[in-house]
Amino acid sequence: MLETFQSFIEEHKLCDKQEDIMLALSGGVDSVVMTDLFYKAGYQCIILHCNFNLRGKESDGDEAFVRSLAASYDMPVYVQKFDTEDVAAEEGISIQMAARKLRYEWFEEISSLHGINHIASAHNMNDTVETVLINLSRGTGIKGLTGIPARNGKFIRPLLNVSRRDILIYVDEKQLKFREDSSNASKKYHRNKIRHDVIPVMEEVNPSFVKTMYENVTRISEGYEIYKSTIEARRSTLFTKTPTHYEIDISDIKKLSPLSTWLFELFSVYNFSKDQCLGIEMILDSDSGKQFISTSHRLYKDRDKLFIIELEEEIFERFYIDSPGSKAALPFAMDIDLVDVEDAGDFPSSQHIAFIDFEKLTFPLTIRKWQHGDYFFPLGMQQMKKVSDFFIDTKIPVPIKKKTWIMASGKNIVWIMGLRIDDRYKVTETTNQILKLNMYE
Repeated sequence: MLETFQSFIEEHKLCDKQEDIMLALSGGVDSVVMTDLFYKAGYQCIILHCNFNLRGKESDGDEAFVRSLAASYDMPVYVQKFDTEDVAAEEGISIQMAARKLRYEWFEEISSLHGINHIASAHNMNDTVETVLINLSRGTGIKGLTGIPARNGKFIRPLLNVSRRDILIYVDEKQLKFREDSSNASKKYHRNKIRHDVIPVMEEVNPSFVKTMYENVTRISEGYEIYKSTIEARRSTLFTKTPTHYEIDISDIKKLSPLSTWLFELFSVYNFSKDQCLGIEMILDSDSGKQFISTSHRLYKDRDKLFIIELEEEIFERFYIDSPGSKAALPFAMDIDLVDVEDAGDFPSSQHIAFIDFEKLTFPLTIRKWQHGDYFFPLGMQQMKKVSDFFIDTKIPVPIKKKTWIMASGKNIVWIMGLRIDDRYKVTETTNQILKLNMYE
């Protein structure tokens, strides 16, 4: 077991012996075995234990056991107590979800406090198989068949290639003590139903069912990496990135086949649900203005394009540029440089780069969201135009308007950023110095 444990860590580059590792230790059989293996493999470890106060004296007994076990291994231990039921009630979520949320938030907090980049949990081969069966029973895409990853950010799972049967054999051989969580026997949870009712039946068909399923999941997971790289490559060619949003030509999207699968894989990364992705297919030939909103993004159809805009709270702040070259705290990345005319080079072809006559500006420059009533003189025109009319004439979709910033000198608009400069501030034959502004795409 120790050799298998160390080989898995090395194969997946999970951690090394020069780093401190935090171990999530519940006191159950899996986490006890993981702790023993880390100790015998010679790692420097710190124990983390959550007391969720859900099982009265049993929870307190788990805590006492963990403290004693940590002392026997001469490992530091940190314990956090939670009022899990209160949190679940306040946030309107299940107790399981509340416990998971509290656990991971604390793990992130304490690992950051101590500058530790690895937190090990004792998920094993059976957990992976149970997770895949749960996903299949609920309905899933390919990603849901890839099981539990060996690494996810700070979190590592060094026991994934070890079955629960082998863990119990190891405990018996080494005479290790552990705590049994009484809730593991309850079948009110989906995972326990699969663990106690489904897997034993499948093992009657194939005694090596868990190992076989794990091997299947491993192959699917490796295939998914190829599949994912193909999706990402196609997304990079279809989605045009700007500083504020993505644009997608509908004509290009409609060439994909099978379309519904492509739409899910392309747009679900922005948290659009399966049903919403099916809805996106329905609006490809509909009128402009149709939209879908996920937890993080808005998708909007305007004429022959789709636009994806990240949701954000309304920003009413104003930002200021005190002088050329200043590193202003702006809501986006932008270079601000003062250059002589002879050094300016060719005029920009990108709308996200602006050349402004420096001597016509009054500092500090103001950057703010556009407002109804704003007007400017669009480049090439000698008459005033309302910004709202400019948006209509240039066919800027409504969600993009809301995210558009303007730069002003005093009360005058200098640049509708990413779209058009004001004609009054353009570079002319009499210009000596140019303020070059470059919003990063």
